[in-house]
Amino acid sequence: MQRHPVAWGLDIGHSSIKAAKLIRTADDKVTVHAYAIEPIVVPEQGDREEAVVRALEQMALREEFGSTPVLAALSGRQVFSRTINVPVINPKTMGRMVELEARQQIPGDFDAVEWGYHMSPGADGSSYDVALFAVKKEIINDLLAKSKRAGINLVGLSVSSLALYNFVRYDQVFPGDETIIILDIGAENTDLVFYKGDQLAMASLSVSGNDITRVFQKKFRLNSFDEAERLKRDVATSGQAEKVLKVIEPTLAELISEVQRRIGFYKNQNAGAKLENLVISGSTFKLPGLPEHFADRMRYTVNILEDLDKIQVAKGLEREHFLHDLQSLGVAMGLALQGVGAGLSAVNLMPNRDRIEQVLRQKRWAPIAAILMLSATAITTYLVTQAAMRDNLEVISKIKEYAETNEKNEKSSRAVLELVGPRAVTLAHFAPYGRQQGLTQAVYAGVIGVVEDLIREYGQVGETGKRTEDGGDPALQGVYLDKIEIPPWDPSANGPFSPLAAERVVTVVLRVPDTKRLTDARQQLEKRLLAIPTPAAIAEIVRSPTLFAGKVQMASNTDAVDTFHFLDPNYIDPETGDTKPIIQERKQPVQILTFHCHLPAGT
Repeated sequence: MQRHPVAWGLDIGHSSIKAAKLIRTADDKVTVHAYAIEPIVVPEQGDREEAVVRALEQMALREEFGSTPVLAALSGRQVFSRTINVPVINPKTMGRMVELEARQQIPGDFDAVEWGYHMSPGADGSSYDVALFAVKKEIINDLLAKSKRAGINLVGLSVSSLALYNFVRYDQVFPGDETIIILDIGAENTDLVFYKGDQLAMASLSVSGNDITRVFQKKFRLNSFDEAERLKRDVATSGQAEKVLKVIEPTLAELISEVQRRIGFYKNQNAGAKLENLVISGSTFKLPGLPEHFADRMRYTVNILEDLDKIQVAKGLEREHFLHDLQSLGVAMGLALQGVGAGLSAVNLMPNRDRIEQVLRQKRWAPIAAILMLSATAITTYLVTQAAMRDNLEVISKIKEYAETNEKNEKSSRAVLELVGPRAVTLAHFAPYGRQQGLTQAVYAGVIGVVEDLIREYGQVGETGKRTEDGGDPALQGVYLDKIEIPPWDPSANGPFSPLAAERVVTVVLRVPDTKRLTDARQQLEKRLLAIPTPAAIAEIVRSPTLFAGKVQMASNTDAVDTFHFLDPNYIDPETGDTKPIIQERKQPVQILTFHCHLPAGT
């Protein structure tokens, strides 16, 4: 398909639309310049198709799609796909041979579908593996209509699995002698892709993200699918990851079993294939602990899409936010790569004039058809010209309107600058004080981060495997933050807006349950407090790679006993069998650890 200097990739999912904009320069460097994730909000008893159009309209308007070429993806659920093997023959006759095979392999009315194919070398070296793709024209027409309503210049339609292959193959670096596995769990379809060099194999799996959502809906007795979907997305911040994994374990086991069967089949067909790396993609893998769960069960190195190896990020795009969302953007990135001519797969299922010419050449009345084609071309050219003239008039009108608006805004801006300018000098004197506030926030964030990391690593303590009514201890977390004391900043000696001349000592008090399991946690606290990095925002006032400048000391270690009350609302009385709430007083030996953390002078 045609190569464009800039293109958007558009991945329309079940609950959101993901888009990425790539630019390819003359020296063949590819840069991501923008991206967007737009939720699809369907009102209660509302029309989902209309909600999709609204989301497309909002995204296109906010991101200023304009006339920029856009490529969209069709999910495996919408596309018929089948792989065939053909011998190496004259390239001039290859297209005709593939079409004959497609007419036999694609079910139903062949004229009612748009089709395409991707050809890759066979493992035997003497044939080609040809992946056939076909989609009903009514599906394409529906997507074209939505794009037109949203003002989107849709120029291409590919398949989600091919788009993801384009992205991983182009950007992610792996050893050349390995076969890379890509697993993408979408809402309605799960794609499994194998590639080694130019060799490519694909499969579509039955278990998808929606199946996991339905488990949530059933287990937690939620009223709607959308409510379950929101709960699934909120798990990352709920602290209930371990319980959630247990809830969806049967569904995950079914998915992993299917993946392993497909991998086994691939190994049988490709003896000697070296499979070590599994690339995972899709929002489903944002569930806490899910990547580790797959790594443990699959016994492969699991690679999360969390950074770019070759594609650059534009300076105006906030890199950290983009990389945080990259796990969900693989398909959109692959589509945009195809749009700028950097994707290895160029399958385009859009209706096109070349396809019509191929059909006409097969008819006996080709000479008459050629005349009709020339007439149609002339008429089409005229209509296109007229449409272009109308578009130009509209553009001129909008330019005039924008120029008038800009003139008004410029006057307002000058008036604001006259007010703000004299105050800017005064406000600049407050910068040192602001940095002091940033330092305080850095201390709180750093210490709390250390505590949160240890809680996640050491999990819960207590006899969690034993029921409370049978004498088991309630589950407690590994570390509790008691207090953080930061000495007040007294600037009287050097003026209200000058750095402090002497160092300050931050006091951190932590309570650790006294168990053998947490002995290492107590030893880790001092090391990790010492290793807290200095945030870039306060690097000017803390001229050290670590926040506490290499000085963290344990001031005291005191034994104590914490008393708390345990509530069980579903306690079952062993004598009567009745359910009734109970409240029990519990005691837990703890160690109170006090650390002195030194902030260096000048901060």
